[in-house]
Amino acid sequence: MADGMSFDKYIDNPSGGQVFTNRQMYKAMYKSKFDKILVREQGQIKFTVYKSEDANDSYYIHMKIPSEVIEKFYYDVVIQLFTTENSKKNNVNLREYAVKFYSNDPAFVYTFAHSFKKNNLFIKDLEPKMLKRALKDKAEIRNPKDNVWYVKSLVFAYLTMEKYHLFNRPMLNQHAIKYNKNIILPKITSADIKVKDRQHEQELLEEKQRREKESKRKELQNRANPKNLVGVSKVTKVSNVTKTSKVTKTGKVTKRSKIT
Repeated sequence: MADGMSFDKYIDNPSGGQVFTNRQMYKAMYKSKFDKILVREQGQIKFTVYKSEDANDSYYIHMKIPSEVIEKFYYDVVIQLFTTENSKKNNVNLREYAVKFYSNDPAFVYTFAHSFKKNNLFIKDLEPKMLKRALKDKAEIRNPKDNVWYVKSLVFAYLTMEKYHLFNRPMLNQHAIKYNKNIILPKITSADIKVKDRQHEQELLEEKQRREKESKRKELQNRANPKNLVGVSKVTKVSNVTKTSKVTKTGKVTKRSKIT
């Protein structure tokens, strides 16, 4: 796939091949997920815009895209918009700019990084922040055909750009600062570190869910059997007191018959 796929085209048909019939279903699904995240994030997605002075009129939009599953966990997603020789001649708007991507979302790292690089859709300046083997080796199990396809974090980035009107040049220029690779690189977490952090957070979440499930199970069990309630002890029956020998006034023990 040569340079020239716009972000709109990626959303319409990421493979760049023949039109597929479930396009609207995917769009509606991702929009619903994104809306729920916005509620959780109180409507705010953090982003930084960089403007390059290169010949391709490049913009880099670095976003902190929230994880759908892990609260307060964010992926670095970078979108590069740039002109091609054809678009330069026609003075196109930003929606027609070509696009390249970076994400340290594990789904992108382990499934699509290689296919995006092969199809010239991976941001070259950010290759040091990606796992080397993810760029070098095809994802034989997860993506055996090495296709370009939807990545949730990238679709969320597109919806973020729509939300903040970042396809509008004046709006983009209003936020833009001068691009420098050495400035943006330190602001992005390397994919290997982000993936490990995500795995750790998943383990913590599963442990929390396990404890909550066990607590709920015990609560239901106690409701069904009140005898199991904590703090309520069973009263032990008092055993019969053994009779003692009768003591006379003189202190002598009265003789009793032998028990057989």
